Amino acid sequence: MASVQIQKKYEGKSDGEVYEAAKQAIINAGFSVWKTRELARLVLGTGTFEGKEVRLNVVVSMIDGSATASAESGDLDEKALTPIPEKIHQELAKLLT
Repeated sequence: MASVQIQKKYEGKSDGEVYEAAKQAIINAGFSVWKTRELARLVLGTGTFEGKEVRLNVVVSMIDGSATASAESGDLDEKALTPIPEKIHQELAKLLT
């Protein structure tokens, strides 16, 4: 199973703002929100990429407003998965400007 994680910091944004944006960023990136955990600032998503099942999540730091987006799949390698967390961060950046 391959997995890719990318962390980015969103200066001047609270963890609550980043968490709320993360819920929409997953949808804007073309995936579905499967579950949220507000206290943990965690958003879990699912969907397909290149016809293969993908699981993803965004974890928001309560300390510095950073977010770690990750994607994993049993059918795709790390190179194929890398665009997914990048796209989530692009969508987060759009929502947080």
